[in-house]
Amino acid sequence: MPYFKYLGKRKYEYVLASGQLNPENLDPDSRQVFDVLREIGAQVVYCRYNGGGDEGFAQLSGVKLEDRVVEFDDLRSQLADGLLGSKTSEHLHSYYRHFEPSREQRVEFFLDLFADSLAIYLLGQGYGTGEYSMKGFFKANLVTGEIVDEQEQ
Repeated sequence: MPYFKYLGKRKYEYVLASGQLNPENLDPDSRQVFDVLREIGAQVVYCRYNGGGDEGFAQLSGVKLEDRVVEFDDLRSQLADGLLGSKTSEHLHSYYRHFEPSREQRVEFFLDLFADSLAIYLLGQGYGTGEYSMKGFFKANLVTGEIVDEQEQ
C-alpha cells in the first residue's frame, strides 16, 4: 500500500505501491470479469484511480492482449455481445435503479467494478479517502497477479 509523507502546508509525497491479485479472492462479479478477460487473451489490465475527501474511484482504461493493446471503448464494444453485456447483479440494479442499462453500460459497470477490486488490492480498502487528492495509474498482470502502481501512463 502506498503511503503519503506529510511535508507541511497540505503537501504530500506519494510513494508507489504494489500488490498481488489472487483471483480466488475476488467477489463473484469481479471473478467473472477476470475470467472473461482471460478468455479473450488479456494478459495485462491498465487502470486509473483518483479520489480525495470521502470517495475513491477506479476505471479500467485498456487491456493488453498478446499482440496489441485494446483501449476501453473498443473493449467495451467487443464485450457487449457476450456474457458481460447481459450480466446482472444486485450492484448493477442499485446503480441503474431508474432505468434498464444497455449492454455497453453493463460492460462498463462491470469493468469498472473489476478495476475497483484491483485498486483495493493495490491501495487498500477505502483508497482515495482522506485530507488529500490522489490520482494515478496502475497495471495488473492477470497471469502473474502482480499489480504495480505507475506514476505515468
